[in-house]
Parts: sequence; structure tokens; C-alpha cells
Amino acid sequence: MPKQGQFAKSVRQKRLNDFKVKRHDQGTVIDESQLTDFLTVRFALTTKKKLPLTQRESAQRLLQEVVPRLRSFDGQLPDLMAELINELNAKTPWQFFWQLNEFWPLVQRFLQKEVPAVPLKSRILIKQTLDQAALDALLARALAQKIAMAMVLGQGRVDQHKVKQLTDMMIPSLYEGAHLSWIKVRKLLVPFGFVPNDGLDETTRQWLQDLAAL
Repeated sequence: MPKQGQFAKSVRQKRLNDFKVKRHDQGTVIDESQLTDFLTVRFALTTKKKLPLTQRESAQRLLQEVVPRLRSFDGQLPDLMAELINELNAKTPWQFFWQLNEFWPLVQRFLQKEVPAVPLKSRILIKQTLDQAALDALLARALAQKIAMAMVLGQGRVDQHKVKQLTDMMIPSLYEGAHLSWIKVRKLLVPFGFVPNDGLDETTRQWLQDLAAL
């Protein structure tokens, strides 16, 4: 299981093959420490190929961040995603949220169907889902905060009160009607660029760099 807050590397083919064999055993109880790997394999087998090539890695990595949090958030996806989006905001380029906005309905349907079916000793239920408007609101605040932080950092020091003021002011400018405008987001965030953390593994760094180039 990947550490929470640290994007996991893609599951290797050997691990995929191991789980393909094991899941044929009827009546087997899955240890919860294996839940993330188990669902990552199920995602690869059932859902991942439905996504555009450019979104598959991002969707899998999001799944690997969501699954370990399901128990502690009692299957409440709005609360889980609110915390996760805030946590990942500084670690990813804005293009990750752009992709998340598009593939979330598919990932959420996968979670609704597959999570309760995993034969854990104590099963996990998805008790509350996150609709598109609520997801837009979470992403808009995170993106506005990213813009505000970049603007304040450019002035030499971080004034948290000013960051909050700028964030609140920027949110409406990211919408076109009732929906997020990714054209507006791009115009506002492209000038600031994105540099991956030096401590990340090379595969993750490359994925983030590829995202930032979209």
C-alpha cells in the first residue's frame, strides 16, 4: 500500500498477474492491507481502458490515494476528496485537476460497484458520493488557492490572510456559467509553471512533467 499523500508507482505486471490468479479462489477474505493493490488490479481489468491514454496513469494514481482513506472517512467521498484535493494541490500541476474533473464520474462508479464487493473481514460501503458541481467547487477553491499562493510568493513572503483574500476573489473568475472553465484556468496558471519535488521517484517525476506539458 502506498503511503498516503505520496503518489504510488504503477503496479507492476507481476503483481497484476498474482492478483488475477488469487481472486479466483472463492470465499477468500482479502486482508485490508492488500485493498489498494486489489482494487488497482480490478481497475486495470475493468475500467482503465475506457479512459483516454493520457488520463489512465492519473486515474490509477488517484485511485491509489483514495482507497487507503476509505475506511477512515467511512465511505464519505465528499469529505475524503475535500481533504485529498487540498493535500495534492501543491504536489501536482493544475492539469491533474483538469483530468480528475473529467474522469471522476468513471472512477466514482468503479468505487461504488467494486469497493462493497471486496471480501474484507469488515466490508466498506460508499455511503455518500460526490457530484460534479461539488467537485467543481472543491477544484475551483484549490486552483484559486494555487494562483493566490503563486502571486504572493512572487512578492517575497507568504501572508496567509492575503492568500485567503485572493483565493476568495479568484474563484468566480474560474467559472464560465455554472462550470469550471479550463481555458481560464490555463491562462491564469500557465505563467507560473510547475516543478516536481526532488524527492519523488523518476517514474512519478516523469508523469508529473508529462502532465504539466499538456
